[in-house]
Amino acid sequence: MTASKRKRIVLSLLPLAIILCFVYGYPLASVCISAFRGFGGSSDGQFVGLENFMTISEDIPQTVTTTLIWTFGSVLPAMVFGLVIAMICNRSFKGKKVVVAINLLPYAIPLIIVASCWRFVYNSDFGLINVFLEKIGLIDEPISFLSFDTALIAVIVARIWRAIPFAFMNYYSALTTIPQEQYEQASIDGAGPFQRFRYITLPNLRATTSSTIIVLTVWTFLVFDIIFGMTGGGPIDATMTISMRIYREMFSMKNTGTASAWSLIAIFILTLITILYWKLMNSKEDDYVE
Repeated sequence: MTASKRKRIVLSLLPLAIILCFVYGYPLASVCISAFRGFGGSSDGQFVGLENFMTISEDIPQTVTTTLIWTFGSVLPAMVFGLVIAMICNRSFKGKKVVVAINLLPYAIPLIIVASCWRFVYNSDFGLINVFLEKIGLIDEPISFLSFDTALIAVIVARIWRAIPFAFMNYYSALTTIPQEQYEQASIDGAGPFQRFRYITLPNLRATTSSTIIVLTVWTFLVFDIIFGMTGGGPIDATMTISMRIYREMFSMKNTGTASAWSLIAIFILTLITILYWKLMNSKEDDYVE
């Protein structure tokens, strides 16, 4: 490639780079600056160092733990269920289009509506789950699914239900691109279903798995609507994730500094998780090559 051609490519990409820097760089810079400034009182607008982080330090361990349980407890089951459903739908059977459409339906529902629906399902008085369990005689008294002990599990189930279609769509699309000749050749060589899945299906889905799990992790980590609509972060902070902390500090406490501090913590954790994901996927790729 000649120098003039490289120059033209760089110049053609320059406007896009400037736009991206403005769209992503300016908000990030604003958050970083706000995290080290005071808001309100005598320190309004002044540099306060790590004071904002010290203010939230007592809540960091529990909130981060809750957020990680919420994230991985939602993403990993959604990935597994999405793959299983995709493998089922990759076969030919009667009513396949209906099954595919039903599996995609949750993805078309806004998150706040999902929260409202699941709150109704979990209702202690007339919720579908309690009514069903009472009808078949498994319980004598209604179960309070959104109580302190079970609220986190309840919102995770709702998130899994909403996230499965995304994993399903990605896996289903990837499965249709795997040549059937590979499976036929493996069957001729005596490979069983598990061996075909391990040595043909999984390697071909490696790129899809990498992108899907990263996107779902970031989305779930920052999801606000489901928790806000179902529990509001309670009861007693049982479902208080980082995104809920940011909302509370910003709009309830009116403290931009601590809200920005929580945002930086979220950025750091997500960056670390993404790096670990890529390293894990690269190590798996080396295993397949060997």
